[in-house]
Amino acid sequence: MKIVLLIVGVVLILLLLGLTCLLFAKKKHKNRVAITTSDGVDFGEYVTIGGIQQFLYHRGENINNPVILFLHGGPGSPMLPFVQDFQLPWEKHLTVVHWEQRNSGKTFYKNDPTKVAPTTTIEQLVADTHEVVLYLKQKYVKDKIWIVGHSWGSLLGSLFVHRHPQLVLGYIGVGQLVDMLENEQIGFDKALECATAAKCDKDIQTLLSLKPYPVRKFDSEMKNKLSKLRKVQGKYKLAASPTAKLVYSAVTSPFYSIKDMRYMILADIDGINHGQQLIFQELFESFDLRSVTTNYQVPMFYIHGTSDWQTPYSIAEEYYTTVVAPQKGFYPIIDAGHASMLDKPIDFSNALLSIIRRVDAEVL
Repeated sequence: MKIVLLIVGVVLILLLLGLTCLLFAKKKHKNRVAITTSDGVDFGEYVTIGGIQQFLYHRGENINNPVILFLHGGPGSPMLPFVQDFQLPWEKHLTVVHWEQRNSGKTFYKNDPTKVAPTTTIEQLVADTHEVVLYLKQKYVKDKIWIVGHSWGSLLGSLFVHRHPQLVLGYIGVGQLVDMLENEQIGFDKALECATAAKCDKDIQTLLSLKPYPVRKFDSEMKNKLSKLRKVQGKYKLAASPTAKLVYSAVTSPFYSIKDMRYMILADIDGINHGQQLIFQELFESFDLRSVTTNYQVPMFYIHGTSDWQTPYSIAEEYYTTVVAPQKGFYPIIDAGHASMLDKPIDFSNALLSIIRRVDAEVL
C-alpha cells in the first residue's frame, strides 16, 4: 500500500510540475506578444453570425490599418493557437481577425454541435463569411477588407470574393484548394512513390489497401481511408501533421486556454471533424473551383509551398494561370508544405506584405 501511495504521490507531483511549467510558458508567450500601442487591438469576442454564437479574435497595432479576415482551413482547423508563430510581423501594418467557423474551435463548444452540423455546408459558410465581413466593415469603419484563406478557407474565400467583390480590397489564397479529388489522387501517388523509394513494405501495403482511392463518395469507408493516408503522408512530410513543436506551441498558446484545447484533442481526434461531414461530402463528390469561376473582379494573389502535397502546388499554379483579375500574382514559398506560414514564417510574411504593398503602397 505504501508503494502504491508513493507512486501516486510522485505522479501527482510530476503532473503539478508539468502544469506549473505549462502555465509559466503560456504567461511568458502572452507577455512576448502583447500589443502595447495606444491604438492597438488585442481581444476575442463572440458575435451572432448565421444564427449562432461564433468566435472572432482581433489583433493589430493600429486600429486604422487595413483589416484582414483570416479564413482557416480544415474544414475545422483553426490557426488561432499558432498565431504567435507566424503573424506578429503583419500586425504593425494590418489588423488581423481570425474567425473560428461553425463547429470549429471556440465556436464548437459555444453551441450544440449536433444541431449545428446539419447547417455546416459550403453555402452556409459563404453566408456566414458575408455576415462576418459586414460586421468588420462596420466595426472598423472600412469600405472594404482583405480576405486571406488557407486550404479549405481558400475555397471559401474564393467563393466569397467572387460573389461579393464590392466588399473586398484583395484576396490571398494560401494552399489554394481547387479540386479535392484531384488533390487526393496526386497526394496518394506521391505517398506511394515515397514509400517505394524508402522500401517501406508496411507503408506500401497500407497504401495499396486503400485502393480504389480516391472515390467520389465521402462515406465512413472513405473517411477511414483518408485518415490512413494522412498518417502515411505525415511520415514523409507530405501533409501537415501534429509535430512535437506544433503541439507545444498550441498548448502554450496565449490565445487558447487549457480548456479550449479540448477541441484540438477531442473534437478532431481522428483528423476529421464529424461536424464538417456535409462540407467534406460536397468537396469530394461534386466540387471543382474551375467549374465555378476563373474570373474575379478583385486583385487575386496566391502564396503556395512548393512542397505542398495536400493541395498540390501544380494544381494551384495551373489554376492561377487561368485566373482573370484586375491584378494577380503567385508567390512560391520554397520547401514549405501545406502550412507555409508555419514552415517558413519569415518568407511567408515577406510575401504577404509584398502583396499588400502592390495593392496599396501607402500601407507600408
